[in-house]
Amino acid sequence: MDEEARSAFVVKPHTAVLSTIGKEGRIHSVPVWYLWQDGVFRILTLRGSQKQRNIERSGRATLCIDSRERGNVRWATAEGTATVEEPVTKALRLALWTHYMGAAAEKALERAGDNTAQSVCLVIRPERWLS
Repeated sequence: MDEEARSAFVVKPHTAVLSTIGKEGRIHSVPVWYLWQDGVFRILTLRGSQKQRNIERSGRATLCIDSRERGNVRWATAEGTATVEEPVTKALRLALWTHYMGAAAEKALERAGDNTAQSVCLVIRPERWLS
């Protein structure tokens, strides 16, 4: 996949799998929602999560994004440096939820409650792409 096709692919609301390395060297992989903005991936997680602890320890992560629409399998994997940013703003949380839920995001967030104080943002800066 060339850079233009990859950019068009990763900007869409696909679910991705985030992989980090745990303290004992085990791979920790979990499905996540993400935003692709300004050349970085942004992922929200609860403060103290395994994802956060692993990124703080290693500073590295891999994000694999795939789509299986109508038998047309496409994927892109980004490997790179990872950091934890805080505080999480309501605007960032709304942007992420809107990316996946559209107009229903605002009402869904109201029902879910405001947990921005308990959240952090994982930021992945791709250094290497596979697709």
